[in-house]
Amino acid sequence: MKMGKTVNNSEKDTTFRNILRIAVPLMISGLSTSLVNLTDTLFLSQLGPTELGGAGNALLLLTVLLVIGMGFSTGAQIILSRRNGERNYTAIGSIVQHSWIFMVFWSVIVILFLFFALPHFSGSIVQNPSIRGVIHEYLHARSWGIVFNSINVVFVAFYVGVTQTKIIGFITPVVAGVNIALDYLLIFGGFGIPAFGVSGAAYASNLSELLGTLIYLLFTIYVFNHSKYRLFNWQGLRLKAYKNILKLSSPVMVQNFVSLAAWFSFFTIIEHLGEKELAASHIIRSIYMVLIIPVFGLGDTTNSLTGNLLGRKKPQAVFTLIKNMNIIGIIYCFILQPVLYLFGEHLFLPFTSDPEIIELGLPSMRVVFTALFIFTSVIIGFRVISGAGKTLVGLGIEIITVAVYLYSAWYLANLPEVELYLVWMSEFIYFGVFLLIVYPYLWWGNWKETKL
Repeated sequence: MKMGKTVNNSEKDTTFRNILRIAVPLMISGLSTSLVNLTDTLFLSQLGPTELGGAGNALLLLTVLLVIGMGFSTGAQIILSRRNGERNYTAIGSIVQHSWIFMVFWSVIVILFLFFALPHFSGSIVQNPSIRGVIHEYLHARSWGIVFNSINVVFVAFYVGVTQTKIIGFITPVVAGVNIALDYLLIFGGFGIPAFGVSGAAYASNLSELLGTLIYLLFTIYVFNHSKYRLFNWQGLRLKAYKNILKLSSPVMVQNFVSLAAWFSFFTIIEHLGEKELAASHIIRSIYMVLIIPVFGLGDTTNSLTGNLLGRKKPQAVFTLIKNMNIIGIIYCFILQPVLYLFGEHLFLPFTSDPEIIELGLPSMRVVFTALFIFTSVIIGFRVISGAGKTLVGLGIEIITVAVYLYSAWYLANLPEVELYLVWMSEFIYFGVFLLIVYPYLWWGNWKETKL
């Protein structure tokens, strides 16, 4: 009887309805975050190119510094999913507590770095003193909100791990709406509040993240069954817990650095083609990052459900999960195609009105839209590997494919009189190599029996 119940649970986990129950709130969350980033850019652009460029560089630096924390939370989420599948709920509370401690500790290190270390070497990486001043202004104002961001990241990892993502889909849009309103108010001033300029954008992010932390806490304490997981019952500090999480998260941290370096290197290659080509490519990337938000929502769901299914000793159900995830992903990609062919030029208009940039970008955009079919399948397969706890294998795959990707982009960019879209064709090589490594590993690799 017990065995039959487990089978039914695993079948229920892989249904389209359950997948979308988990994935849609994550998609809403991602879209809300992207909307905040877009409005930030639009508001700051009205202050001037120095403020826009300085704040953009500051955010890039902050992203690099927070990669370690994000990698740690990914490792924690993988273990949380496995323990949830095993129904070892008390262990989940302990993992969350250890994660909060680590993330707050890392936040303090980042804040100290921003205040005491960054001023000593920022001059060597940013030559323009005006932009350097904007970077310092933004990061000093932004620093105290990093703690709340870190706490929220752990809440997200917890709710994804236990497959209860509805609260994430509620909180993130609320916080995003508050962030956008505060952005306008604090950047430009109004209602008796002075204009803070660049600092206002940072203060808006801080206050909205504080609000997010408060809502997460209130929901978890008064609505969610937190006692089931002993989230707020101190279970003691164990170094072994950190060892287990870091074993999984360290490769993810390095992988995140590799991904950032790959993007930077790709645009460095594009830069040699010309300013217009670079501008068109940055616009394509901005649109691209919005398009793939639902794909990443499917990827995060795959990660969580893989861990839950393996925790229930149902590795074969993961293949059903992969099939259903790919069906949803392919449908999404097909829905996107008419958007390009009907509104292609209009996608560029929020960013530029230069007809030459639009003409350069459209063929490359067609490449990106088509490559999404392969990318979606790659993300789903790759997240199964990480969800199973094989993050070191994932890092190895990432390094191999990035090396092939950058070499192919460099080779194509150095062809005589090459068009921009041909360089973007390296996306097919990148995802194609990924696909040829990931899926054979899923069929013949030893991920099913990984112990966490």
